[in-house]
Amino acid sequence: MDTKSKSSNKFSFLMAGGMIALSIIVFIAFYPALKKQAMSYYTGELRSDQLLKQFYQSNLVLYKSMLDKIQQKEVSYPELYLVIEEKELLLDELEGIQDFEEERTPKGLTNELLEDFDRYMEGLKNEIMDGIAKSVDYCVIDHNTGEVMKNTGRNIELLYKDKQIKGEEVPYVYYAMMTYDSAGNLADISVRDEKPDELLKCIQSVMSREELKRDFNSYVGNTLYYQTVFNFYDEGKQVSFHVTDRPKDVTFIYALTSEQKDALCLSWGGSADTIMAGYQWEMAYERAGTPHIFDSILILLAIAALLLTRTKRYCLHQLKCVQLHVEISLFSMFCLFLGFYSIIVGLVCYTNNGIFAEIYSKYLEFLPGAFYPVLTGGINVVVLALYFGAWYYFVTTLGEVFDLGLKGFLRERSIIVKLVHWFTDGCRNRKERFKEEILHTDLEGNAEKTIRKLVLINFFFLAAVCFMWMFGWVALIIYSVVLYFALKKYVQKIQEQYQKLFQATSSIAEGNLQTEFEEDWGIFESYKEELSKIQDGFKTAVDEEVKSQRMKTELLTNVSHDLKTPLTAITTYIELLESENITPQQREEYLGVLKKKSERLKHLIEDLFEVSKASSGNITFHPVDVDICHLMRQVYLEYEDRVEETGLIFRFHVPEEKVILQLDSQKTYRIFENLYTNIIKYAMPNTRVYINAQKTENGISIELKNMSASELNIPAENLTERFVRGDSSRNTEGSGLGLAIATSFVELQGGSMKVEIDGDLFKVKIEW
Repeated sequence: MDTKSKSSNKFSFLMAGGMIALSIIVFIAFYPALKKQAMSYYTGELRSDQLLKQFYQSNLVLYKSMLDKIQQKEVSYPELYLVIEEKELLLDELEGIQDFEEERTPKGLTNELLEDFDRYMEGLKNEIMDGIAKSVDYCVIDHNTGEVMKNTGRNIELLYKDKQIKGEEVPYVYYAMMTYDSAGNLADISVRDEKPDELLKCIQSVMSREELKRDFNSYVGNTLYYQTVFNFYDEGKQVSFHVTDRPKDVTFIYALTSEQKDALCLSWGGSADTIMAGYQWEMAYERAGTPHIFDSILILLAIAALLLTRTKRYCLHQLKCVQLHVEISLFSMFCLFLGFYSIIVGLVCYTNNGIFAEIYSKYLEFLPGAFYPVLTGGINVVVLALYFGAWYYFVTTLGEVFDLGLKGFLRERSIIVKLVHWFTDGCRNRKERFKEEILHTDLEGNAEKTIRKLVLINFFFLAAVCFMWMFGWVALIIYSVVLYFALKKYVQKIQEQYQKLFQATSSIAEGNLQTEFEEDWGIFESYKEELSKIQDGFKTAVDEEVKSQRMKTELLTNVSHDLKTPLTAITTYIELLESENITPQQREEYLGVLKKKSERLKHLIEDLFEVSKASSGNITFHPVDVDICHLMRQVYLEYEDRVEETGLIFRFHVPEEKVILQLDSQKTYRIFENLYTNIIKYAMPNTRVYINAQKTENGISIELKNMSASELNIPAENLTERFVRGDSSRNTEGSGLGLAIATSFVELQGGSMKVEIDGDLFKVKIEW
């Protein structure tokens, strides 16, 4: 079995490793195609939303600076980009909105809004001045005055006058020029770039998004985010405002020389020549379908893993280490499927675009360039192995669904199902316990706890009704109807339980002592045990009475038989002695028989009186210190001659030291005398008799064992009854009272005596 298990484990791990390795190979095989596709989607940093959004924000900031310069005074940002309208409300309109609006809208919100907007734009200005204004040449040209504002000594404004100007006069390899008309519309866009059409589309897309409104709403945390017009009530006025982002009669130019272009790209982690890294490349690989290909492989790998669980030799899904809760498995699979795909996209991007090689050359200068591809391949294999391995593991944890069934699998593995079962079972158990408590109220105990629960439940329900206003009457009517039927059913249940109690007592009264109490008596359940005790008591009394009558009958029969036998012999021999023609020798023989029979009759009568006194308790004991082991040997010595005649061999196994007990020496002597006599009479000749004694914590345990000469065909407990002998024909000498007397004397001195029969083995156990 162990060999078979090891073989299954080896096969399972080989199959799992093979599936993971195949997935890695297939995915890496897609790298060249993904690179080719990503090249078509790559826009570059200079066409990215990140840079173009900065141009957009810069337009808003520089437009205000141009107006400040032209008007020789500072223009506020709200004047340019916020359109606010206020409407005085009539008295009846104010009353209609007062209760609703005063609580949620603080007074002076208009001023607060203006301050927030101005603060936001000032922060935006600082970001622009510290960022793009230092790395890009810009120029702002006002159409009405011809005023020019720029941050460079180059003739950047010539780009606006002549778009075909030569590079010697204005050495820019990249620029974006945006012209707004008098209505604030973006009238014209001119660009220079490696991909001018793509750059033009990107600029148009970014400039049309109304980013100012979105960003400002996010800044103030407005709940009306993405709405065009905002309405609120401020000091009795209805205020409406909306954000506008349209500079008027102005042209903005942003340009880069070759050196500025290289520096800007390097600041984003790329290079001027290849631009092979950064956010844009990862976006390109994402658009090229890298996540879709990877997820497709994950799905195929999951299907393969689940199909493998149906193979007899496959056993990974049965291992304890994969027996996770289904919620953990599904959540982990969800994260691997959707949450961490950016890791894989970055891995493909960095591998295909040589970024790993740039990192090696910078931080691992000691490593020869020939090892770069090997190291990159190793990184890919390790990352993909961990990813596919984790995915395979969590899919495998679901494999037992085929063995257990969906219902059984959820019951065994689902935390939610376990919680639902725990909650429903708890509610059901509490309901059943309360029901049982109501239906099984102990009439003899204190019912205060049950009453409190009923009153409390009633209180909570009526309290809920009080909060229902007019609907409370409907709930109260329904509650009363339900309560009526519940009380009716409860009373009927009590009546049924009472009938069961009445029928049981009537049956016992009629003398049927075999009446069964298996049904549920509810609140009368406590009386079931008492009736059962009464019934058992009656049965015991009847059995004892029957036994007593039987014993009396047997006693009379046995006593009459045992007394009649010697009396008959005495009468017969007296008649023989009265005969005149008997010889002196016969006379002497007859007298001997008469003496023997009279002695037997005497012993029988003495035993009868002895056992009668013992049974009635009318006997006096004189306890003294008795060495019980010595007494057992002493009694044996008295009967040693008779033992030798029968050929019995007594084996004593008793403690060597003295065992002193407080006993009546004469009565105790009589106990062992009767036991030895019983053994001599009924033991099989020429066999061994074992007398064992062992000290206990509180006294001594004695055991006598012998093989019976005749078959013991009566119960062991009957042998200690009065006038019962081992031979049912009653042909042997004795009164049949020996064991009964011994048992009485042992018990009256605080001990116990028990007779056991095992086949023909007769055993007596005494403990003091």
